[in-house]
Amino acid sequence: MYPDFKQVSMADLPGLIEGAHINRGMGHKFLKHVERTKQLLFVVDISGFQLSYKTPFRTAFETVQLLTLELELYKEELLDKPALLAVNKMDLPGAEDKFQELVKQLENPEDHLHTLPEQMVPEQQINFKHIVPISVATNQGIQDLISCIRRSLDEQAELDIQETGREKLQSLHILPSHNVPYKQLLPPEHTLD
Repeated sequence: MYPDFKQVSMADLPGLIEGAHINRGMGHKFLKHVERTKQLLFVVDISGFQLSYKTPFRTAFETVQLLTLELELYKEELLDKPALLAVNKMDLPGAEDKFQELVKQLENPEDHLHTLPEQMVPEQQINFKHIVPISVATNQGIQDLISCIRRSLDEQAELDIQETGREKLQSLHILPSHNVPYKQLLPPEHTLD
């Protein structure tokens, strides 16, 4: 709930893991929630992530690529949703350097995708509207993230309103027929004589 009483609902999908698109873990159950969202918020650990001792360690960049791939393999159009990235655990030593590296990787992913196994590389990249460094442990950046979520939702709502307006105007637009003179389409009080 924001100070102006605007309320935002969020769905937390911690089970979105490698293989979710083929229903691994809570796969489809979680991915169906993603379909109904207005925007995506990825939260990745700046230090990387390992699901279990049986799975490989993934850097923050690899984690973003895998999450993108899971969405793409489930329903490609999910990648067209507005997206934000929260990079967590920024209170850890060396986090700032890792964060700067991640930002560079995401600005030019083509320069870094060759380091990943081919099956980990999505065909389409997500263009994050904002990348916000946070630390849940210390509350660093949390208010920035909350404001960023609201700003992004408001911006998207404005774009949607403009698009709806354009569509309505286009549906009302009457093109003159080649057989009917333009002035005959106008009401009598608006003739061009």
